[in-house]
Amino acid sequence: MPLRAGFTLIELLVVIAIVAVLIGLLLPAVQKVRAAAARIKCGNHLKQLGIGSQVAHDTHRSLPPGLGTWPLNNNYGTYHFHLLPFIEEEALYKRSFAFDCYFAANNEVYSQPVKTYLCPSDPSAPADARASDLAGNTWGVASYAVNVQVVARVSPEGRINYPDNKALLLATFPDGASNTILFTEKYAQCFNGSYPAGGNMWAYYFTGSGLQPYHPGFTVSWNGYSYGPASKFIVQPQPYNGGCDPTMASSPHPGGIQTAFADGSVRFLSSNITLYTWWYLCTPAGGEVIAPDSY
Repeated sequence: MPLRAGFTLIELLVVIAIVAVLIGLLLPAVQKVRAAAARIKCGNHLKQLGIGSQVAHDTHRSLPPGLGTWPLNNNYGTYHFHLLPFIEEEALYKRSFAFDCYFAANNEVYSQPVKTYLCPSDPSAPADARASDLAGNTWGVASYAVNVQVVARVSPEGRINYPDNKALLLATFPDGASNTILFTEKYAQCFNGSYPAGGNMWAYYFTGSGLQPYHPGFTVSWNGYSYGPASKFIVQPQPYNGGCDPTMASSPHPGGIQTAFADGSVRFLSSNITLYTWWYLCTPAGGEVIAPDSY
């Protein structure tokens, strides 16, 4: 009687062990590929925000304000709100015109997720891209914040306004648009012991001391760490729901943060950048000389 060919129990266990080792070797590689793809998508969204800002500037001969009415007496809102028509969200933008900006019905607009404002690498963004403030109002969250030093005037109390009601022209940046950050990454939800609630809501229009930092901006003078050289971004704050400062720019990527400059370029800033180089890149009129290899 012929013998049947087959695996012994030991051979089967060896094969299973080999497969397990191969899977263990492949998983980190797959995770790295996914992380790289997500980072690229995050950068592409920043590119869209930079290009959208350029188109907005060319269309209305100024950049939108960090907070205010623009281009004439349209609805009052944030930079992100005014940018909607220039990132293929004009329908959402126009829906707000039926109501005053403070009217509760505008929650139908302000609570909407905007895909261009979301980075797939942001671990803090809820699945539905919505979050509630302490008053119970629902807002759409964002993974990107605008540089308030560029688009607004900031009071010592952290309140921001359209700077002197003057047009924000790229040509008037003394330091040059290529040396000035316009957008950077910022966790959608972020809070700690000092700020038990906070994050990045694209339409949130309240700022100032005594309020929770939900405004979609950075370099706002909420505290001594959110303005000046000390405001340098934080990388991979963990956990974001307790060990994260919502007043600062923040990155989910290891080794640095992605930014969109005022000239439309997207650049990755190393976490090794000095505090002062970071701040020089945040100010449009500081007059500093920045070496190309300093970041």
